[in-house]
Amino acid sequence: MKNTILIFFFLLIGFKTIAQESSTISEEDKIYSFVQEKASPIDGMTIFYQSFIDEFQIAISRFKDNDAKVRLKFIVEKDGTFSNITSESTNADYGKEAIRVLKRMPAWKPAKHNGETVRSSFIMPINIGDNRVKNNKTINDKFDSKIIDRIVFDQTIETDEFEFQCNCSFYKGIKNPKINQTAKSYKLNDYRGMYSIIIQNNPEKKHIPNFDELLTSKNLVGDKKYIDLNGIKAFQIGNDLDDNGYNVTIMFMKGNNLINIQISAQNKILTEFLVTDFIKTFKLKI
Repeated sequence: MKNTILIFFFLLIGFKTIAQESSTISEEDKIYSFVQEKASPIDGMTIFYQSFIDEFQIAISRFKDNDAKVRLKFIVEKDGTFSNITSESTNADYGKEAIRVLKRMPAWKPAKHNGETVRSSFIMPINIGDNRVKNNKTINDKFDSKIIDRIVFDQTIETDEFEFQCNCSFYKGIKNPKINQTAKSYKLNDYRGMYSIIIQNNPEKKHIPNFDELLTSKNLVGDKKYIDLNGIKAFQIGNDLDDNGYNVTIMFMKGNNLINIQISAQNKILTEFLVTDFIKTFKLKI
């Protein structure tokens, strides 16, 4: 039962509050959907997830429905407790059990915004009977399913230029006005690894790679191929890192922009898993 249950946490974070918040709500009672520092379990997401799924599996074992979806909505209060928990589900019994289990979980560290502790809203979808890992032979054959379970806490990273889903947090941003280049980096929350998205506007011709030549070049060592990135033909190459990690580079031209995406993690299988999810969820907005 354990390997058929995946939980996807869409932790809603960002750098501004929703503009539609009512002016009649006091600052003390305001509920934030986008915050600079999201609420999080005191012992970390991995332990919270494992505790939740263990309890939830026991709760649903008496039901026969092995294919259901539950959508929990709740507020993390300033003291880290959960309130206003509601459920939308294709199976009412599963929805009730998910609420019961969440109420048993320890309080979180509350969210912070502009240096202040604030109330924040969360949406937590749960898919039961999901075949995502089971149908992925590469991951199933080479990667421990418990580790896979720990990295399906997806949150949406969204900027004016792109969006994608990951289990990561913003690390830093760099601008190089001399070559019209910007870079944003995101660090994995539970493992050693990084996403970097580098965008160069109006690059000089000498800076634009000939991807066909790269694909056949004997001097460029690595796992090379073309991929479909939401309708964009992109060049991908994977290489071992000096510290036993693994890096995948994805490059393509879009209009007047040269896009360079770097995804690295502590081993090849983990990197490949992250890349697979990235390809599925990445959207370019420019």
